[in-house]
Amino acid sequence: MLFKIESSKDTFELNPELKAIEEFERLTDKQMKYVILATDYKSPFRKLSPEEKKYQAALAAGYKLETSGKRLDNNARNLVQGKVGSVEAGIKKYRELQRDEDYETLLSLSSLIAQVRDANNLPNKSMLDLKAVVDMNIGKLDKLMKTKKELEDVLEMREDATMQDESIAPDEDGTIDEGTLSILARQNQGLL
Repeated sequence: MLFKIESSKDTFELNPELKAIEEFERLTDKQMKYVILATDYKSPFRKLSPEEKKYQAALAAGYKLETSGKRLDNNARNLVQGKVGSVEAGIKKYRELQRDEDYETLLSLSSLIAQVRDANNLPNKSMLDLKAVVDMNIGKLDKLMKTKKELEDVLEMREDATMQDESIAPDEDGTIDEGTLSILARQNQGLL
């Protein structure tokens, strides 16, 4: 995720840099949590449908249900329906900041795969529907899934490289702890 988020801590205290962005500065902690959980590529709700993702993001951000417990309260409903201008501006800015073509492609592939699977699950298919489903499964689904897996591997390698770079960050005095370096890095620096 682009920014840290914890349910019991203020998001702006965890990420003071958020206040430097005008669209985020106007949001409450609860609204910012919603923006992150509903928008981030790595949201814990990323595999849900868009409607369910917004609903779960609102609940996790701290929005309440009506007393009946059957639906979100009015404030939360307005939020998930896109009726809160400052939150919509925050979502738009968040999307701009996290834009990554590889992730966008991955989301598109996932959507296409879901469409093929939905077509597979349609009851009472006509002969024309059956032919279309077979054609999709034989020629497209396997290629889509292979491409998705390859892209996921690329993204994972990219994230691993970023995490390794972060793990060897210098201390406050500008030195690097030998224990955080890989064997190859230690050998390259003449430490072995």
